Amino acid sequence: MKKISLVVAAAMLLSFGNSFAIEKENKNPAKSLSEQIGQLLEGNNIRVNHGEDLFATVYFTINNEMELVVLSVATEEEGLDAFLKSRLNYNKVSAEGYEEGKTYKIPVRLKS
Repeated sequence: MKKISLVVAAAMLLSFGNSFAIEKENKNPAKSLSEQIGQLLEGNNIRVNHGEDLFATVYFTINNEMELVVLSVATEEEGLDAFLKSRLNYNKVSAEGYEEGKTYKIPVRLKS
């Protein structure tokens, strides 16, 4: 009987330990959203001179359908704003921890 209760107690401890480990992985929603935005921008056809990077700041909000809505793009690079808007606007994202309607900004860098 002692062995059964010991096994049950060990199983409970392991299950509690796993639930805490999963909770810690998802602590940073900003990193998760920036990774999702990075995936949306992969495979682009933007031409960048070797050794140069393109920079922009994207101002966006999240709508009630959990879609990115690009409000504006601050950049000095011609055509980059249209590219970012076309790739990001109205794409569904997992945006836990973000408020609907609040304005957020994220820096974007496209490497050569």
